[in-house]
Amino acid sequence: MNTNILTSKKDMKKKLIAIALMLSSVCAMAQEKENIDADGNRLRGPYETNSFWSNWFIGVGGGINIYEGEYDRKASLGDRISPALDVSVGKWLTPSYGVRLQYSGLKAKGLTGVRSIYAKDERDGNYYKEKFNVSNLHADFLWNWSNGFIGFNEKRVWNCIPYVGFGWAYSSGNDTHVNELSANVGLLNTFRLSKRLDLTLEGRQMLVKQNFDGTVGGKKLEGMTSVTLGLSVKLGKTRFDRVKHEAPADYSVYNDRINDLRAQNQSLTDETQRLVAELEAAKNRKPEVVSESKVSASPVALFFKIGKATLDQKELVNLEFYVKNAMQVDKDKTFTLIGSADKATGNATLNQRLSEQRMQYVYDLMVNKYGIAPSRLVKKAEGDTNNRFSQPELNRVVIVE
Repeated sequence: MNTNILTSKKDMKKKLIAIALMLSSVCAMAQEKENIDADGNRLRGPYETNSFWSNWFIGVGGGINIYEGEYDRKASLGDRISPALDVSVGKWLTPSYGVRLQYSGLKAKGLTGVRSIYAKDERDGNYYKEKFNVSNLHADFLWNWSNGFIGFNEKRVWNCIPYVGFGWAYSSGNDTHVNELSANVGLLNTFRLSKRLDLTLEGRQMLVKQNFDGTVGGKKLEGMTSVTLGLSVKLGKTRFDRVKHEAPADYSVYNDRINDLRAQNQSLTDETQRLVAELEAAKNRKPEVVSESKVSASPVALFFKIGKATLDQKELVNLEFYVKNAMQVDKDKTFTLIGSADKATGNATLNQRLSEQRMQYVYDLMVNKYGIAPSRLVKKAEGDTNNRFSQPELNRVVIVE
């Protein structure tokens, strides 16, 4: 008869475990659909760190304690059930990890084979009944399995939270008491009722040394299983915000501009080298002896740098050479000074003013420095309306013809 009862209990226990696993699987599958974006990607962290006052919670619950001592298997389960009370306060550091301080306990009872400090005169066969107060103050490390695997969702209905912790356990009765260190492991389930209120269902196992119930001898460890149902209130900010990933800056426009400027700079460098070679060749060329009656000066081009209305030293040498070997030799000829600017840069108004400044600059040098009579000079500024050359830098010029 006893064998059949034990077999029936084992079968019932297996069925309960199977049902619990099935329900957990169904809940997990349902929750997996909560944190999926439009592209089917899982919404996980990283998350921004909240302030100290955010994501706190306080909870209270009531239920049953079942103490497991040396002789408690001799008593029926009903004779070992005592009332339980939980009071806790904690904080979620991240969506997945949190810490909690909890008071749990209240009452415990069972059987002992010897007359312990908590034993009563009342017997149950060959055993004494014992009853004592229990207090267990413990700090727990919480792991929110739902947030860790599925992603944070403030509106999730069910969260599965296993935890481990250590603390101080205190038993008392009959004007005496026992202090022991306690180890705790459990599973906290929260069910969302509103934004700040959760229903909690918690199962916990406490482990202490064997003399916690006042009985010395037997196995080295004793324990107490607790199951409580309660409420938890959230304080402060209740959610976690994901870290926003900003798109990297697009520097392609600036890189293209830099490459373009490098190309222009190389072009100017090449042109400068060409003009320097021409200048050296001009310096080394023997002057031609011509009769005054047959002198006919050819046009000359004086090049300016971009945005400038003054000549650099190289072009000043060209100007001086031209004045002394052409204009001062052919004293009867009238020369036209044509100022120009390239239309590839600037606007028409600016280019017109720049061409006038360049032309006036050359005019002033010829008159004031080299003594060319103003009557021999004709001033003309074309702006960017008559670019003679294909390259923009060659149209930043004053032509003397």
